[in-house]
Amino acid sequence: MKKVARTIDFKTASHDDLDDYGMQMLIYDAPELSVVLRGHLLIEQVIEALIAQKMKYPDRFFNNQRISFEMKVDLASALGVLPETHLGAAKAMNNIRNSYAHREDHSLSIDELNSLKIRWDKKQKQAFDMACTKGVDEAARLAIIFLNWSFLKLLPQANA
Repeated sequence: MKKVARTIDFKTASHDDLDDYGMQMLIYDAPELSVVLRGHLLIEQVIEALIAQKMKYPDRFFNNQRISFEMKVDLASALGVLPETHLGAAKAMNNIRNSYAHREDHSLSIDELNSLKIRWDKKQKQAFDMACTKGVDEAARLAIIFLNWSFLKLLPQANA
């Protein structure tokens, strides 16, 4: 399959060009996208669990409302269940996810991944540096794994 342009004019492109473009985006581009989306989802579930611990009837809130990730982050912070150290990283993760969702030409950067760091120890820093030499997809995978571990530690059962 030939490499296609990063953007395409859907009004004037041929069907074959659109097909090539779609396959490029869906199959060959952004191998790190899956880990970004899955990492975002896991963090969102942790944040929901933290919020639910402060509610008498959490199902009434979560099952009947369409609440954005950012609203959940802000609510968790306001309730005091999301530490300040995690607030910035959660918002950074959401910004990365939104960049993929709203810009077809988004390309993840190491700077974006650096915004996900929460108190990394020396071994984590070394592992991340090594992953960066292998490419942004490896670096993303590792940074998001470390981020998820940090969020999972916020749950009471993780500390038992």
